[in-house]
Amino acid sequence: MLAALFWSGNWIVGRLLADLVPPVALTFWRWAIALALLAPVVGPRLWAARGLIAAHWRPIVVLGLLGGGLHNVLQYWGLRYTLATNGAIMNATTPVLIIVLGALLYREPFPRRAAAGALLALAGAIALITRLDLAALAGLELNRGDLLILASMVMLSAYTVGLRQRPAGLDALSFLACFALVALVPVGIGYAFEHAAGARIVLNRTSVAGMLYIAVFPAALAYLFWDIGVRAVGAARAGVFMYLMPVFGSVLGMVFLGERFEPYHAVGMGLIFAGVATATRSGG
Repeated sequence: MLAALFWSGNWIVGRLLADLVPPVALTFWRWAIALALLAPVVGPRLWAARGLIAAHWRPIVVLGLLGGGLHNVLQYWGLRYTLATNGAIMNATTPVLIIVLGALLYREPFPRRAAAGALLALAGAIALITRLDLAALAGLELNRGDLLILASMVMLSAYTVGLRQRPAGLDALSFLACFALVALVPVGIGYAFEHAAGARIVLNRTSVAGMLYIAVFPAALAYLFWDIGVRAVGAARAGVFMYLMPVFGSVLGMVFLGERFEPYHAVGMGLIFAGVATATRSGG
């Protein structure tokens, strides 16, 4: 739930920073700042676990590329070309993708409860995103930004399913630091090309505060809590919790922006809570 809360803010802040911070630069500083904050704590742990890391470097590299590098670049890049509503709907496909990829890649038994919960919650998410306006859904047009975000969601889903390959003896915080180090390599190369092409960060209070928020909450804390949660309840059930993101977004809007509670909030939140409850029940 905490990961979903922090990621719900990532979409808002990422859209806010779209004209201030280029997408590769935002991804680079997201993980560079997060790694700098983690370094004093995890440095000694990484040194002690260097043999384990060397023996299991392949899954660490794959997970780092899927979840932290290219995934974030595609997400922020896509937000430059699409509407927040489109991005939210693309994001809503992630729990379903997690279930499908788990069945295809690992031949998992199809989790009927998780799938039923995902469909219920998907209906709730669409109700919240579209405000029960079917015309808005019918008039949805895909553009290159939506396709970039959808590709990003496929990568995040593959990362979630692939977390079972995380080295068993590596604690969650140390894995996150390794993950960030891997992510910074391709993103750093991309950042150099982006900078050479003339893209620059507009430094002001908004951009600095936004980058700090993204580094601390959607990067460091959200990924830490997500990895722990997936290991505890499994990828399929964990994925359904992502449908809490539009719920958190609506609540934050009411608290900070003075938005009113409308009937579509009741319908959407009710379906999402029912879906999460269905998915997390024991059995099937």
